[in-house]
Parts: sequence; C-alpha cells; structure tokens
Amino acid sequence: MNYIFTNGLYLNSHSNSYELGSILCADGIISHIGDEQSCKAASSNTAEVIDLKGKLLMPAYVDCHTHFVELSKAKVLVNLSHCDSLEQIHSYLCAYRDKPPVSSDWILGGGWDRNRLSNPHQLNRSFLDAIFPHKPVALMSKDYHSKLCNSMALKLAGISAASSDPYGGKIERDAKGEPTGVLYETAGEMMDSFIIPISDSQIVSAIKTTVQEIWQYGMSGFHSMEGKHSRDLLLRANMDTSFRFCWHFQTHELNAAYSECIGSYKGEGNYQIGGIKIFGDGSLGSQTAAMFSPYSGSDVNSGILRYTNDELYSLMYEAAQKGFSSTIHAIGNRCVHQVIDTVIRLNKAMPNANLMHRIEHVQSIRNIDIPLLKQSGMFASVQPLHLANDVPMIQAYWQDIQDQVYSFGSMRKAGIPLGFGSDAPIESINPFLGIYSAVERRPALNAALSPFRPEESIAPIDAILAYTLGAARSSRVEHQRGSIEPGKQADLMVLDDYRHLPNDFWLYAASRLTMIAGELVHNCL
Repeated sequence: MNYIFTNGLYLNSHSNSYELGSILCADGIISHIGDEQSCKAASSNTAEVIDLKGKLLMPAYVDCHTHFVELSKAKVLVNLSHCDSLEQIHSYLCAYRDKPPVSSDWILGGGWDRNRLSNPHQLNRSFLDAIFPHKPVALMSKDYHSKLCNSMALKLAGISAASSDPYGGKIERDAKGEPTGVLYETAGEMMDSFIIPISDSQIVSAIKTTVQEIWQYGMSGFHSMEGKHSRDLLLRANMDTSFRFCWHFQTHELNAAYSECIGSYKGEGNYQIGGIKIFGDGSLGSQTAAMFSPYSGSDVNSGILRYTNDELYSLMYEAAQKGFSSTIHAIGNRCVHQVIDTVIRLNKAMPNANLMHRIEHVQSIRNIDIPLLKQSGMFASVQPLHLANDVPMIQAYWQDIQDQVYSFGSMRKAGIPLGFGSDAPIESINPFLGIYSAVERRPALNAALSPFRPEESIAPIDAILAYTLGAARSSRVEHQRGSIEPGKQADLMVLDDYRHLPNDFWLYAASRLTMIAGELVHNCL
C-alpha cells in the first residue's frame, strides 16, 4: 500500500526544523517530498491520503540501549519495581507464590532496590526463605548489577561462607561471614548456569505483546544488550511481529558472533549484529561503579573496575581483529576514563579498522575527559531517564562530583555523537519520558522539584534527534533510516505539535501513528 502524508509539518533532521510538505511512501520507502498533487503524480499506484491535521511527522524512534527480553519477561516474572518497603515486597511475593502467572522451577525476575528501603539489609536470603523455603529464588536488582538469592539457590550454586569473591564481584556477607544472599557483579554470574528459565514460547509471546506496546510510543525498534538465546527469541518473535533490532552480544559469545557474520553493523533489514558488550564497571545504585575517589560515607569503596587496562585492551583488540566494535558499559568516572584511554590506544594500533566503538551510560565524566572522549571517536549511548531517578543517590553517594554527572549538554557542545535509550526494564522504555528528563532534568519527573544541573539541559529537538538520526548513527544505518528523505525506509511516527506547549507535554505524549517499513502498525489519528 502507498501512503501520502499531507496537511502537516515534517522534521528536517539536517536543519533541525519542521517544514511544510507532503510525503509519499511507496513500497516501504520514502519516495517523494513535495505538495500533495506532486506526491499523487509520483505514486505508481493509488495512494491512501493521511491527513496529519497540523501534526508533526518525524522518523520513528529507536531505543539505543535495552534489555528487551528482560523487559518482556517482567510481564510474567517477579517485578518489584513498584515496591518501596519490605512490607510491600513481602505482600507482592506472597501473592506471586500463591498465584504464579507462569509455571517455573525457579522464582525469577527482579526490580528490587535497597536504596528505596528504610531497612535495606533486611532484604536478604532469610527474608526470601520465609516465603520460598522449598524453591530456589534469584531476583535481579533494579540496576541489574546484583542478585538476591534464597538459601536453596545459594546451595545449588555451591556458594557458602567458604566461597571466595570472584574477580570483579563480591559476595555480601553478614557479621559471621555467611552469605546474605546478595551477589554483586560477577558474583551474581556464578548463579547463572544453575538457573532454569521459563519456556521459550512463554517468552516469545511476552515479546510480541511488548512490541505492540512500544508502537504506541512511536518506536520502530531498539538495541538489545542480551545474550544469544535472547537474540534467538527476538528473531522468532520478529517472524510475524514488525520491529527492528540490533544485537550487542556478550563477551563469551565473541567466537559465536564471528561465525555468523563479517563484523559489526553489516546487516540489513530488521536485524543487525552490533558490538561486543563489555561491562567495564558496576552501577551507582549498587555502589559498584568505578570511581577515582571513594563513595560518600566510605573510606574504602571506590566501586569495581572489572578489567585492568591491559585486559580491557586485549579483549577489545581481539574483537576488533574479528571485525567487531566494542559496546562498553562505563558509569563511574574512573571507568569512563579507562575506556577512553583504551579506545585511543586501540585507534593508534589499528588506524584503518573503521570501527565505531560505543560507550554506554557515561553517568559521570570529568571535564578534562570530555575532549578526550571526542578525540576517541566513540559514540555515546546515554539514558536520560536514569537522571530522574538517580538524583537522591547522586546526592548520597557522589556528593563531591555532582558537577561531573549527566553532562549531556557539554558532550553535545563538544561534538560527541549522542543516541538516547532507556536501559529498560531498569527504566521505562517510554522515549517521551526520556525527552522530558533530558530537557527538564527534574528529579522523579516532578515539575515541582528543582532541576539537577540545568546548565546541562538540551532542547526538545536535540532530544528527538538523539532518538532518531542519532539512534540510526549508533548502528551505522543513517543512510537507511533516522530522517525523512527520499530513498530512506518509511519508519515514521506522528506527534502532536509540541512547540508552543509547556514541556509537561512530554509526560503524557503518545504517538498518533506509527509506521514501520511502510506498514501502519499503530494508528489513532
């Protein structure tokens, strides 16, 4: 079916402005821009005319950083993201135990956040044992950098008081040296080979449901930071559900990825292989992000740096030799600096590699490292919605470096390419909330609260570009998608004209129409 969009404005991504014009989409491609009559003349078949009624036509949004399968699984597994007290967690888990939505051998899911609890250390294995004495439990923290396990799960994995902390991780222990049930960073990975997940068919069904939800946000796709099995489930769901995704594979999957393709960002169509996903450090919430100075209130804890300089370089060099870029998680300022130094070193060793390395999160960066980040040529994939929920933790744990946190404006001014994402399910996948957070920088998305570092705010149009053309550049498909130009794929969405409305508009915004490859997947114009 051919379509003509008319009677509205379209986003010109190169002039950062909205222009009058009609758009012809034919055979899944944007084929002509002009007035309505010229679009009709250019269409080889009769085209359906879509009256925009003064609304804005723009490229569909892409989320540059998700754990999409985990987001989908949260619909049927334990989801504690809305629990603010031990009482709420207890009530939720008891209800889940008594009426589980899926049949499973393990109790899985997550979303717990000790930072929101008045008595955080009471959330431990004993707490879980009282609810699930005969079934193993492994629940991911909200930031995905810790696992909370009951005694049965610890026993199955062989984790006891005699167990040593793995490199890059920590087993939390009580005063007697016994594991509390909380496993940080690589210690949590010790549990993975023992966990029995829910069935693939249950997960694929949940993926399809979640895809239909993101269409309402004007999204055509996302980047997935998950393992090969999750990638395969996405491919299964993609057979009869329309979405595009780019897969960034785990470090242990490098050889498997190499056997499948010729390198990063070479794929066409709905699926691409991205880069090797490397965890450089931990997170702010778990106080494991690697910092130059100890966390506020501690003399010794500066977080966890997962690799030495040489180890990180060797891993990235091996991937680069196989044709793969690196996609590196870096939250703490020390880890961000390490990643920048490593990429500059790698660029000198392989000047003709033509690889686009990505740094993920960049939640804290020293001012002296911003020009070095520009020099490195890395693409910065950041998640503005984290800011809205992190301000209390920034004030509690990063008191002395608040002037280094969420520096979107400074990075943009330095010419560092930016793409926006959500890190879902850690935060909502709703891109409109991400735009609001990038523009307003309000704690908890609350307009009544003072903005955090308002000098780092960016304009709405720049936030939109980070979800569109910026997102396309994050996987090197800007020649195919990300802007409205003849010859590009018809991945489009329609939005109310926000330009003369208060920024609170973004808190309630929704796509009026979403098109993927010329197919209408959502329409409420």
